[in-house]
Amino acid sequence: MSQLKKLLQIAWLYLYTTYKDRSTLLWGLALPLIFTTVLGVGMQGFASSDEPPTWQLAVVNGDAGDTGAQLIAALDAHPSLAAYAAPASEAAQQLADGDIAAVLTLPAELSENLLAGEHTQLLFETNVSEPRAAQVVEQAVLAALYEVSASVEIANTSLRVAERLELFALDGAPGEGEYLQDGLAAARQAQEDQPISLQTSAVSRLEEQQDVPIGFSQASPGNMVIFSMFFIVYGASSILLEREQGTLRRLLTMPVSKLSILGGKLLGVFIAGVTQISLLVIVGQVAFNVPWGQSPAALAAMIVAFAFCITSMGMLLAALVRTYAQIDAMSMMLILPLAGLGGAMWPIEIVPDFMQKIATYLPTGWAMRGFQDIIIRGFGLAEVLPAAGVLVLFGVVFLALGVWRFKYE
Repeated sequence: MSQLKKLLQIAWLYLYTTYKDRSTLLWGLALPLIFTTVLGVGMQGFASSDEPPTWQLAVVNGDAGDTGAQLIAALDAHPSLAAYAAPASEAAQQLADGDIAAVLTLPAELSENLLAGEHTQLLFETNVSEPRAAQVVEQAVLAALYEVSASVEIANTSLRVAERLELFALDGAPGEGEYLQDGLAAARQAQEDQPISLQTSAVSRLEEQQDVPIGFSQASPGNMVIFSMFFIVYGASSILLEREQGTLRRLLTMPVSKLSILGGKLLGVFIAGVTQISLLVIVGQVAFNVPWGQSPAALAAMIVAFAFCITSMGMLLAALVRTYAQIDAMSMMLILPLAGLGGAMWPIEIVPDFMQKIATYLPTGWAMRGFQDIIIRGFGLAEVLPAAGVLVLFGVVFLALGVWRFKYE
């Protein structure tokens, strides 16, 4: 019991000396809020419009039948396309000037070949400066061609069945041409009135959801992760400074176990880290309107897990270096890459796939995932427990290695 009391006294001493220093407010709270304000306002410009992008598609319609007009109508119905008929010279000039995404040229025999079941090749020219637009337009053209071709195939199949049943030999029966046109109209109507439709939505508990965190939804948790890592790691590694100054040696001469000394120090650092993170969360909620409070239990689990993980990481760093000056340089070299690769500096969704995979092996990646699950997706405790659990696992490994490797003298 006495050892526990001494452990708590050491923790209280660390908290007292830490928060007595006015620079703690500057480094622990003021700077993170300044960076959050600047980056949050700056990243608001990356907000995507509610309307999807629309690309212009010029169609040079040389088709002698009705298929060309139907194809243009099907393309124009695509939510990302604005398709229109244009003369060949005008379409070529617009494509050369970069005013449109692509040009589709329909040959004169398109309808005839389609009804006859013969292959027809269309000319599709794209704007090389807009590769993304070209891919979207190409897929839309293929989908529209499939839709038109399917209608013709259905009508032709119906015609062949009618011929086998000798329906055209009956009195008052329509001619084959009229029957085919009626079949085409029925097939197109059937495609428009599809009984099954697909509605796509992202998994979320929120009515409104961002696909990619922007503005303060990214800046608030990102800067919180970055600055709390500096704050906690430097706190945990300050035990090296005490070793260099001889304070740790004097503590060892007292009736206090080594684990009580180390445990009290780390407990104080952990409590200070939880306090700093909690303050940044509160200010983010009040000042920047970041929806931190959607699940208090989930938020508490993530804060405790992250603070424990980073406290343990600081302990491990203190065990791996010899002097306080070394850990000063190593912390900078370690924390900034961890922050960038983990998605604290920018949304992890905008980086290449290989960087997103790297984030799954980093504590910062799991921390940002958990915090963003709360902010962006409105998840509760059950959903963020895997992220919190991984952070605790990181922390246990870091702490075990740090305690094992640390030298008191």
